[in-house]
Amino acid sequence: MNEHGHSVEIDPEKCIGCVACCQACPTKAIRVLEGVAVVKPELCTYCGNCVRVCRYDAATAKTSDPSDLKMFKYTVAMPALTLYGQFGRDVLPSQVLHALTQVGFDSTYDVSYMCEMVTAATDAYLSECSGPWPKISVTCPAIVRLIQIRYPELIAHMVPIETARELAAKILRRKLSLELHLDPGEIGIFFITPCSAIMNSIVRPVALDQSYFDGAFSIAEIYGPLRDAIKATGTIDVETPVSPSGLLWAMAGGEIAGMRNSNTMAVRGAQDVEFVFDRIESGKFAAVDFIEAYICPDGCVSGQLVIEGRHAAQRNIQQIARRLGDQGQVKEEKVRSLLREHFFDLEEEIKARPASPLGRDLKQRIAMKKEKDGVLERLPKKDCAACGAPDCETLAEDIVLGERGVEDCLFVKIESLTGDGLAGMEGKDE
Repeated sequence: MNEHGHSVEIDPEKCIGCVACCQACPTKAIRVLEGVAVVKPELCTYCGNCVRVCRYDAATAKTSDPSDLKMFKYTVAMPALTLYGQFGRDVLPSQVLHALTQVGFDSTYDVSYMCEMVTAATDAYLSECSGPWPKISVTCPAIVRLIQIRYPELIAHMVPIETARELAAKILRRKLSLELHLDPGEIGIFFITPCSAIMNSIVRPVALDQSYFDGAFSIAEIYGPLRDAIKATGTIDVETPVSPSGLLWAMAGGEIAGMRNSNTMAVRGAQDVEFVFDRIESGKFAAVDFIEAYICPDGCVSGQLVIEGRHAAQRNIQQIARRLGDQGQVKEEKVRSLLREHFFDLEEEIKARPASPLGRDLKQRIAMKKEKDGVLERLPKKDCAACGAPDCETLAEDIVLGERGVEDCLFVKIESLTGDGLAGMEGKDE
């Protein structure tokens, strides 16, 4: 697989240090230092909020390079279901899939039926497991990483079922290797992604030793060539079977829409997700069986790497699903059999990745927490981010860790210039 490093990058030449990304980051992973945004990778969920809010194109999502396709004898494009909603309600998935073969891929694979299978597998799992409740979907990789970093106690709540995209890629690679008489490594499978988090899940997978994908291209970068190919081809005679139920996974609420278990809820957007997760940690929502969570405001249709607006994209997906009608459903008995055979299982456990705590041991952590609280009392608590940290509490922690000084606070600096008794703070950062 082609390694690209982190899937979100900050261009120091374009960054003006406006702190918009700093304030938008749900895990407080960004600081503005010497006028340039800097990401702390151990805190980053790769949710793409920084890409979404940056008005200067300084924050970008790193995806595969077209030259990567030349590394393989046979290449496959597996589009996120969101792609089908980018071209209007009259363009069917079969046209989009055909167009992908016109822009450089040897073949394509639709993931909608695998989404329907994972829905059924989740239903079956919920009927047999014993908690803790609620269970949380692992579909959104930014949510998985958010839990690893900020909510490690919720790892036990995560459904231990592999994502539909990785399951589909695993099966496809084996199938094509047999059919084409190729070594699995000679087949390149690329995801067409709506967000940077999925790209990061390919480069640095969770609960997998290695992703079954070889890279990803963003919907935004492939949209233009695809649109031209669709116009040039027009309608096609061959219809690719697509699951209308699976297709709804492109938007928030789509995963639970196909479930028999109705004791579910969908949560979307970083702020609402944090609100719910905070309360799950305190014992709330235990009466709910399953939570579908997305870091983006409306699920994948609102990823930062799409072209069509999320409201129009949702409407397009819904109308396309209605046009497709009933194309058959997966068999429940088959899904339950595969579940017993561990077909859907995560290959490895999801492990916590909490940020380094203050101090090496309990005694030091207590001392440093006390020091942090003391520093915070002296800060203005305006959370203006003018210092380059997202809020005063984060700045206080950075000060205790020796990474910043109290003079980085604009208000402290103004007070010190007016001589208002801040001498006691001068030594805090020494």
